[in-house]
Amino acid sequence: MSGYGAPPPGGGFYPPAQGSYPSQGAAAGYPPAGTYPPQGAYPSAIQDGYPAPGGAPYGNPYGAPAHPPAPGQGYPYGGAASAPPPQPPYGGGYAPPPPQHGHGHHHSHSHSHSHSQGHAAYGAPPLQGGGYYYNGIPVPPPPGAPPAPPPAGIDGAQLAESVRKATKGFGTDEKLLISTIAPLDAFQVDALSKSFKSISGKEIVKVLEKETSGWFEYALRLKVLGPLAGDCWLLNRACDGAGTHEDLLNEVLLARSNADMWALKQAYKSIYGKDLERVVEGELSVKTKRIFSMAMNGNRTEENVPPNPSDVSRDVQALKSAARGMGTDEITICSILVGRSQAQLVAIAREYQHKHGALSSMVRSEFSGHMRDALLFIADGAERGGQGIERDAQLLENAMAGMGTKDERLTYRLIRLHWNRHRFNEVKMAYAGLVNKKGLRSRVAGETSGDYGRFLEALVGH
Repeated sequence: MSGYGAPPPGGGFYPPAQGSYPSQGAAAGYPPAGTYPPQGAYPSAIQDGYPAPGGAPYGNPYGAPAHPPAPGQGYPYGGAASAPPPQPPYGGGYAPPPPQHGHGHHHSHSHSHSHSQGHAAYGAPPLQGGGYYYNGIPVPPPPGAPPAPPPAGIDGAQLAESVRKATKGFGTDEKLLISTIAPLDAFQVDALSKSFKSISGKEIVKVLEKETSGWFEYALRLKVLGPLAGDCWLLNRACDGAGTHEDLLNEVLLARSNADMWALKQAYKSIYGKDLERVVEGELSVKTKRIFSMAMNGNRTEENVPPNPSDVSRDVQALKSAARGMGTDEITICSILVGRSQAQLVAIAREYQHKHGALSSMVRSEFSGHMRDALLFIADGAERGGQGIERDAQLLENAMAGMGTKDERLTYRLIRLHWNRHRFNEVKMAYAGLVNKKGLRSRVAGETSGDYGRFLEALVGH
């Protein structure tokens, strides 16, 4: 894999005209927002000092708004495909700006092959702020969608004033920036960005880019972009011509719900004016292109379809028959691992383990290079529970292990994980139990320094 350069200076990474979404209808194929009926629920837990947005618990992933269309009426994507209802799988999501603290940048492909505990059901009651979900949490209206008022209790003007105060005049108050931005959830970040533009006339990303640098600036940028626009920025960065960032493509694009994938393509087109599928496919070899084309089609089995034991057994037999060493039937294996729902993959991995050994072991023996890493990301997330909790804990450790911290991997993994705070707490517990008994915050503190390190520590919490 090629090396990765610093993020290009200037704009192009943030949705234009914050707070100026179209007022008539939904642009870029977004249907009107609604609320999705919960499928089980987590009680809203305020942990690590982070308030839940509007008091709502973190719920089903988003992509499409909550109510499915009437029969025969699809949600348009580029005037064609229809968006599926939201569903629960967690997806995953790099290159370096100039480092701040002297750690090296090793671009290895070390991956974890860990287990995860139980697939929890996520749900949320009707939500202020638009009713959109993404990657397991409610989020503000995405780029190109009509605006919605933020949940009650969010004072975007006060947040914007704190950032303005921290960045005005000579010198930057990094401590104030950290204390203001680190605790924010997706709705608060959105309110901050819009209020900052309204008060100052400037994009907050532009100001942070001017006032900060290195990995600190990278982390702040990714945080204030929010979950969806942040993923779009990471994908654009992964395909910016300085060498494809393969791990990032795996983590952002694989094992995603159809709804999340639909939303990601919509938002990417709205922000960058390009088709995500064409951009990504242009970066990949023929074989790996096949995997990602399948994933980006957004045609996984929906999570509301329960696994059928006979179908699971057929898939297990097909996987075993396809894994024949010389002459591996790659298409069959890819089709099953990419196309099945998370619940089906969990059932497949369990039966495959019982009959033939670990599914991840088969992938390791039959594939190599980027294909191996991509399929392992899916298989690791399906084994022993299906939520990828321990896989993600190990991926965090992989970013810090060995000579030199892989700062970008560490930063984007922490920020992408921290949005879903309940799940992030599970990842932190798995990290402390299986990887480093001193805990994630202690490990991050030992691997980072300066304002960058303090910001990451604040994200991790206690």
